[in-house]
Amino acid sequence: MVKWLLAVPVYNLVESLVDACRDAVQPIPGSVLYCDLTFGFSEHSGIYLGNGRIAHLNGKGLIESVDQEEFLDGTTGVSILVSSRDTKAVGSQQVADRARAMLGKRRSYNLILNNCHQFTAGCLSGNFDNNKNFMWLLKNETSAKLRANTWREWRQD
Repeated sequence: MVKWLLAVPVYNLVESLVDACRDAVQPIPGSVLYCDLTFGFSEHSGIYLGNGRIAHLNGKGLIESVDQEEFLDGTTGVSILVSSRDTKAVGSQQVADRARAMLGKRRSYNLILNNCHQFTAGCLSGNFDNNKNFMWLLKNETSAKLRANTWREWRQD
């Protein structure tokens, strides 16, 4: 059990380093975004709205629009990863519209059972009462809905 607990953050760190070495991309509206939350043990996710704004569920249960700095605030992340297909960012205007429609609403936040990944997956599917509350489930949903096959760092212009 201890080996597994140590292996997860190491794996996540290596995955982030590999993603950071790839060519960076600019997200498009409806791109799924994520960053490291707790030293490789968990991640934070949201939806790119456009114009540098990100919709996310904060730790107090409020769905809000934030900039990159605010998205990373309170996390151990130093970069934001973007849903991509090969070398280009992928997203959907419908996904961005769903996220925008949820701004200002509240959810009963729970780190495991009702978190940012569930909100983000809800933006992808339209079902906000889903069971996609872990990053690996959100990545699978992103692959299915947006045809993402990799994650690339957000290029800072």
